[in-house]
Amino acid sequence: MRRSAGNRAARLQIEAELLLLVEGRDEVNLFDALLGHRHGDGTEIQIIDAGGVNKFPRNLRTIRDLARSRPPIRSIGVVRDADDDAAGAFRSVCDHLRNVGYVPPGAHGEFCDDVPSVGVFIVPDGARTGAIETLCRRSVGGTDAAACVDAYLECLEERDAMHSPNADKSFAHAYLAATDNPVARVGEAALGGVWNLDSPAFSELFRFLRHLAAQGG
Repeated sequence: MRRSAGNRAARLQIEAELLLLVEGRDEVNLFDALLGHRHGDGTEIQIIDAGGVNKFPRNLRTIRDLARSRPPIRSIGVVRDADDDAAGAFRSVCDHLRNVGYVPPGAHGEFCDDVPSVGVFIVPDGARTGAIETLCRRSVGGTDAAACVDAYLECLEERDAMHSPNADKSFAHAYLAATDNPVARVGEAALGGVWNLDSPAFSELFRFLRHLAAQGG
């Protein structure tokens, strides 16, 4: 599957009929790695940094306006972290889609029956709290390095020295520090082969990406 890694919406050019909207530049790297890992059918999906929660509504309008000047977009996939409220994240994305004239899907992980067909995936699974780092952490669970990082985080908790509100993000950064070529971001790490992209942790997300790709057939 060919990927076209997009820039921020303000500098964007629509280059494909299938769009994948993600929360940031590093997420573009991560999904570039995911799409490259399991897909090779020639379908082109353009991955676009559509910004986080505050920037998404404005950037979505820009994407809609740019899409009107080219042949119709066949499908749009939106991936967003649940953070502390998966249901709220889904409702928020759907509201923004509706506000710019797109038909949102009826449920997490699904695509609407419209043109363009729009789907929404709330990481990690549409129900629980978490983020893309949650899936990355699960993907390396059981490894020696993961056990060491878990022990480190437990030590911080026991000594009341853990001040991070997000255990999965803390795990990801600590895990990356032990790699051959330490990097600061999970998407860079995905491009470098750090996370186990064959892990069942990514199965539902891959199913969503396959559904998006199928719209180009």
